[in-house]
Amino acid sequence: MKKHLLAAVAVVGCLFGAMSMASAQTANFVYNDGSGAPDAGTYTPGSSFTFSINLVFTSGGSITNLDGLSYWFQQKSPGSPFIASITLRDATGSPFSDLQTPGLTYPQNLNPSNANDLGGAVPTGNSPLGSGGPYFVANITIQISGAAPNTGTFVLDDTLTGGKTSVISDSLGNTFAIAEADYTITMIPEPGTWAAAVLSILALLYSQRRRFALRRKLAVI
Repeated sequence: MKKHLLAAVAVVGCLFGAMSMASAQTANFVYNDGSGAPDAGTYTPGSSFTFSINLVFTSGGSITNLDGLSYWFQQKSPGSPFIASITLRDATGSPFSDLQTPGLTYPQNLNPSNANDLGGAVPTGNSPLGSGGPYFVANITIQISGAAPNTGTFVLDDTLTGGKTSVISDSLGNTFAIAEADYTITMIPEPGTWAAAVLSILALLYSQRRRFALRRKLAVI
């Protein structure tokens, strides 16, 4: 396996790329959950969803080709409570099938970031990829906690700093940071909660209407 995407190498490579080569190469994640806005969704506590990750890549500077990537996810905002966990990474059909963490265990809690590298490399013997894409990376399934708030907006993204900086790598071991890409979760109450609230309002209105009718009747008498 190609395990050249070590955290220390990633950090050094990212710093070097950012300082001296940032104007040339690019690496961008593209999300699609298959419903409405591809990088956003509306969910209830306890629900789950899946989105695909594709990578668009431009070579240049220190990066000559695309041979692998390392990435993690985090809850970018708010700082708490942490509401989500990764319950599946499915890289079936991805050119990056030599997985950095093949025996991934679940759940991978986003508190704020998941524990293990989700990326992979082009298998030994296969040619690295050139500029362009989108290149399929994986399908990621997210589980929202049943204890999550039923209102509010939560933003997930790929990790951007420290030992878990999300990076691409070329066949020479050079690395470059993947740009920030956000997925926005909007929380809403479960349908049963809405129904109970509506019934309570209707009951209150009915009670008030009866009181009003009784007062009118007494006034006439």
